[in-house]
Amino acid sequence: MTSWWEATRLVAARELRQAARSKGLWATAIVLLLGSAAAMVLPDLLADDDRDRYDVAIVAGDATIELDALESVIVQIVDAIDADVELSQAPDVDAARQQVLDEDVDVAVALDEPPVILVRAGTFDRLVGALRQALATQALIDGLVDAGLSADEVDALLSAPPAEVEELDTERESRQGAAFVLSLVAYVLIMLLMVAVANGVAVEKGNRISEVLLAIVRPGPLLFGKVIGLAVVGCLHLAAGALPVVVKVLLGGNLPEGLGQAVAGGAVWFALGIALYLLLAGALGALVERQEEASSVVTPLSFVLIAAYFAGATSADSPVAAVLAYVPFTSPMVMPSRIAVGAASGVEMAVSALLSVVAVVVAARVAGIVYRRAIVRTGRRLKVRDVLGS
Repeated sequence: MTSWWEATRLVAARELRQAARSKGLWATAIVLLLGSAAAMVLPDLLADDDRDRYDVAIVAGDATIELDALESVIVQIVDAIDADVELSQAPDVDAARQQVLDEDVDVAVALDEPPVILVRAGTFDRLVGALRQALATQALIDGLVDAGLSADEVDALLSAPPAEVEELDTERESRQGAAFVLSLVAYVLIMLLMVAVANGVAVEKGNRISEVLLAIVRPGPLLFGKVIGLAVVGCLHLAAGALPVVVKVLLGGNLPEGLGQAVAGGAVWFALGIALYLLLAGALGALVERQEEASSVVTPLSFVLIAAYFAGATSADSPVAAVLAYVPFTSPMVMPSRIAVGAASGVEMAVSALLSVVAVVVAARVAGIVYRRAIVRTGRRLKVRDVLGS
């Protein structure tokens, strides 16, 4: 009989060859690669850095407002909202109204007493606000001049610096998006691989293939080789999803805030999560009598995965997620998301990783016992207490 390590390697290689022939796993890898590439490329292609441009018609009429001065104020205020404006003149209010209805201009301003702004309902609210401010500013200037102030004095009064705007947490939406994507990828891959392990063990037991294999390979290598082989498949899937991220970094591109460190740091929990769930799925798969029962036997693990996914995707910085980050069954989805949103501390990551390693060791021990005792017992579906009892 071959050595433990050699037998494990042979079984793992067998699983990799079988996975290479699976269209479903290839399709998942391609979807991850294309989805990641799209997420890296599309934001740059769809980014719109152009300023808005508006067309405004002005009806001078009999207004006392100085037209040139008003146009200058309109240009300055519209520029403050990061837009450009093209000004034109209309002969009368009826003509200006028709230009607005025909969409020849966006907005028209009739300099009556008081001035009237003509705009199609529900459109160009920012421009209308800017024009109101421009009209009020020009009326103030005219009033100050009429009161006897010189042009220099008026300029001094109106040249006070505007209030500065300090935007807080500008990358929050980007970090939350990264957390959502990471949780989704981890959830989908672990779920697919977990079901694949349980189905594989159930098929081998149901078809009595395991009895043939056990004649030349001990139960431990048979289970751990299958887990290692499919874990490698999962890591290759993760690499496919991470490849466009790496390429973009090497080409000097900018990543969404928090995504780079979350992918790098989250790989640890992803690998530990795969090991934990696949070990338990292999043990549970050995309990069933038919392949059709494999999906139902891993249902409790599926529920845990779903809960962890929602916690990581929707509330990674919440107190609940902070607790789940320490739980080995939920940390593979929650911890990468907390890293993405910047909520995870160094101590939290170290403790979480240590607990996950301990959980994997314990799971390997328990799964090995369950698998060894259950894989040779046929005739009915077993329960965990049937094989762990005295």
